[in-house]
Amino acid sequence: MTISERLRGKVVLITGAANGIGAATATLFAKAGAAIGLIDKDADGLAKMASTLSGAGHKVHAVPGSVTEPADIKRVVDETVERFGPITVLVNNAGVTLTRPFMDTTMADIDFLVGVNLKGLVLASQAVIPHMIAAGGGAIVHDASNAGIVGRPWQPFYGATKAGIVSLTKSMALAHARDGVRVNCICPGSIDTPMLRGALASSGNFDQNWRRTSMVIPMGRIGEADDIAFATLFLASDEAKYITGVALPVDGGRTAGVAETSHLTMESQSS
Repeated sequence: MTISERLRGKVVLITGAANGIGAATATLFAKAGAAIGLIDKDADGLAKMASTLSGAGHKVHAVPGSVTEPADIKRVVDETVERFGPITVLVNNAGVTLTRPFMDTTMADIDFLVGVNLKGLVLASQAVIPHMIAAGGGAIVHDASNAGIVGRPWQPFYGATKAGIVSLTKSMALAHARDGVRVNCICPGSIDTPMLRGALASSGNFDQNWRRTSMVIPMGRIGEADDIAFATLFLASDEAKYITGVALPVDGGRTAGVAETSHLTMESQSS
């Protein structure tokens, strides 16, 4: 099967599609033959992505908006369905991060994280699942994080929302298995995106943070957005037709066990 056949005839909605993992997923899914609806609060980035895809001959419809606003979700779903037909694949990629100690975290911080990472995911899923059921089935892929599998003392509430996605994935999979709707999630590790680069630069020593992050990944490198996009493509495609309720780490082995610390020790001694 060629790449252009893997999602032929599918209509896909991707949230958070203007850059990073969402943009890589939209590009790959378009090449795989899908018609795609996109939503992102970054209106300029979204317009650029849509222009690039449509210019390459792909079917795409972009709606600027927030996944936390029911009206925005309704608009992108309604317009995508009107233009291309029932949505049968949903990629809930939109997400935000926060690095802040537990005792310094405010209620506003929690509302921010829960609003995008969980509420946005729920709104999109609830809007799309009826179309999937009417069409005879579909596939949902949530983007969680390996922070939803193991603890991160510097990102406690970010990790909590991602753990919530892992749990919700399993519950949704069980609830909709007989409807023909599969629900899985990807748990990325450190991926080279604008979000990660911003986080690594926040302390003022980007190069050192990049090296140290790479050193605790067993495969020895920070991942690329395409690493997540290809895993998402597999779970969204009919090749994964007997897979549901899975939380798949895509993190270079980071959550497989305790990484070697000798490299970090050497790095700190030489810096």
